[in-house]
Amino acid sequence: MSILKKERTVEEYRKKLEILPESTRKSKLQAVREFQKFTQKNHSCTPEILTDELLILKKQNENEYIDACYDILQSWINDYSKNHNANTLRTTFTNLRSFLYFLGVKTADQDIRQQLTFPKIKKEEKYPLSHDQLRKICDDQVRNPIRKALYLACSSSGMRISEALQIRKSDLIFKDRIQITLKPEITKTQAGRTIFLSKECHDTILEYFNSLSDEDFIFYAGKLSPRHRVVQECNRLSGTVERLGLGEKYSSSGFHKITSHSFRAFFFTNASRKHGENYAHKLTGHGGYLIQYDRMTNEEKLKMYIDLEPDLVIYDTTKKQLEIEKLKQEQNSQFKQMRDEIQYLKEHLSKQDNDKIKKLIQEGIIKFTNSKSSS
Repeated sequence: MSILKKERTVEEYRKKLEILPESTRKSKLQAVREFQKFTQKNHSCTPEILTDELLILKKQNENEYIDACYDILQSWINDYSKNHNANTLRTTFTNLRSFLYFLGVKTADQDIRQQLTFPKIKKEEKYPLSHDQLRKICDDQVRNPIRKALYLACSSSGMRISEALQIRKSDLIFKDRIQITLKPEITKTQAGRTIFLSKECHDTILEYFNSLSDEDFIFYAGKLSPRHRVVQECNRLSGTVERLGLGEKYSSSGFHKITSHSFRAFFFTNASRKHGENYAHKLTGHGGYLIQYDRMTNEEKLKMYIDLEPDLVIYDTTKKQLEIEKLKQEQNSQFKQMRDEIQYLKEHLSKQDNDKIKKLIQEGIIKFTNSKSSS
């Protein structure tokens, strides 16, 4: 074998994925594991051996190769769809294509459309998390302020729970509202952004803030890896919604209607209604071609956030505090405007008086006498 040519194996593919974010790498390797189980069960061999056989067939007869390749893929689709929903199947198949491409088996979009049959994706209406339900979930964590702060942080900022669980105490900047700059390496899209937390979240954080060191995680007290933190917290939330009688599930997938993603959707819904989808996409970290050209200062974002905040808070006392704060700001603004107007009028009248005096002097109506010459 040439020293320039590497053997294409599962292990080599795993090494190739090492530079990818953990969540992406995990998803791709899951597809590999599923295909390994399939090839062992149905062909009594590894994926490497199966693809080698396909490539040998390709050299001998292109048409037979195409038929064999897509027959295998259809068989995998039929087998995998027995225990997984259509959405999961599509995602896993996309990752499987990448793996097969690495092994030398290339699949074309047109061929996939013509040769393969997928189960239809059932799209149920997404369940909206209400303010009352969010309040019940947060109240249930009264003895666990860290988890309560986590829920309030995600619902008032649009953060993914995976992002929130990696934020440290030193990341918080206390201004009119807590400001956090999410580092690219902890976000799903590898793009940093600035978010804000509500006054309710701020007050909950203060209950334990002073007991943390600068490098402690602000929304997590354990020692698990980032990926296992997410699994743990999602399981805890599932237990909470079941206990509170909020455990309704989607019929198509069997997933709970209220999950950690519901907090993020809660923020996005209220933000888009208040300031439009572009603002909501920007703060939740959704990628997009046009969003990169719509740039706002943190001061502009904060001003819009404070305007949005009353729609995000879940306690009546907080709403009243925000209303009072807004009234004070409006009154201060009005007083400032009145002072500015009064000052302007004074300066304007003073200028008018000076102009009149000058005119009277020019017309000789007012004359100044020199006291020395008259004496």
